[in-house]
Amino acid sequence: MNVLFKKLYYKLNLEIIMNILNEKNNFKKHFLFLSILFLFSRLFSALIVYKFLESFDTRIFSFTDLKFYNEIDFNIFAPNFVYAYLVKKIGYNSDALFSLKFIIIAFFTSFLVIIPFIILSIKLLKKKDAILFILMLSFHPYLSLYSLKLDSNLFATLGISFYTLWIFYSNNTTLNTSITLNVLSAFFRNAMIPLIWMQFILILFVKRNFSRIRLLIFSTLFILTLFITSSQFFYGIQYISQNYGCYSFENIDKFLQGIFNPNISKFFSFLITPFIHLILNLGAREAISIYCLNLPSEYASDNTLNLIMTFSFLIFHSLLLIKLLIYVFRDFELKKLSIIFPFSILLPTFYGTAHMRYLYPLLPLLIFIQFLPKDRKILGK
Repeated sequence: MNVLFKKLYYKLNLEIIMNILNEKNNFKKHFLFLSILFLFSRLFSALIVYKFLESFDTRIFSFTDLKFYNEIDFNIFAPNFVYAYLVKKIGYNSDALFSLKFIIIAFFTSFLVIIPFIILSIKLLKKKDAILFILMLSFHPYLSLYSLKLDSNLFATLGISFYTLWIFYSNNTTLNTSITLNVLSAFFRNAMIPLIWMQFILILFVKRNFSRIRLLIFSTLFILTLFITSSQFFYGIQYISQNYGCYSFENIDKFLQGIFNPNISKFFSFLITPFIHLILNLGAREAISIYCLNLPSEYASDNTLNLIMTFSFLIFHSLLLIKLLIYVFRDFELKKLSIIFPFSILLPTFYGTAHMRYLYPLLPLLIFIQFLPKDRKILGK
């Protein structure tokens, strides 16, 4: 009898080991397939976008902020000062924008930062949905265009990707990785600061016991977050209070003063501005936020075509956002609010500068939610 039990025990253990190995092999195959699919689809999409970009913008391929980052001195109070130091250190400037070396680096970096979404698509989505998700992510024209640039938003995308991996596939590894990368990414992209604070608060709710080592690590990350927050605080105030573009708080207030008295117009401006800026984030190019809808010829080869694309982006992104909100608030649980925490990176844009580039790090999350099973638990074991 003992011999029989031993044989059965070893057989069961062998089956468990074989199942684990098969699962790992299947994961590797799916990961390789989806990665290759993404790279080839994104390359094809980027070539199409680059080829037809002159129909939208006479400048063909530009990165206006790059000049600013190359000219500022290293200063912890300057915006995204580590990113500024990085681009100067590697020689990434307006003249190098068309360099094949930097385009290749940017292209593969844009792949690396969305690897957590590829992992999640394998773990959580049906095979058909995973393929559709990868294709939609690959062929999004705005993401394709920015995959050719070493933009600071790459670091925001990195942080949000690993944050998403943690909330949908929660364990100690994904938690440690996500909070660490979020803090580090804030040194390159200060828009991440609100999300980091929200994640620290969230961790206190979902974690009860901390080992000494983890407590030391989290304390160090907390101190780094205090440092980056304090160093960027005055720039944040300046950013929110600037009178930038056609649709700034001050310009909206001036427009409403033609209808209401100054006190009432300021009150309505305070309420209306965030909604107008959200619309700009969902669909407007930077040039539109500066020059209004009628773009000058040096920015738009065909203004009608630009307006069609702007409203197309607005409608598409609005539908993605509505679907996400339905997912969060249907069968509502408090933990589901963690899904919308990454949108805190848009908060400064509600009264400061607002256009579609600020939405860019959130687009993989918005697209992923469209394929997520309705019964998926958030921050579950």
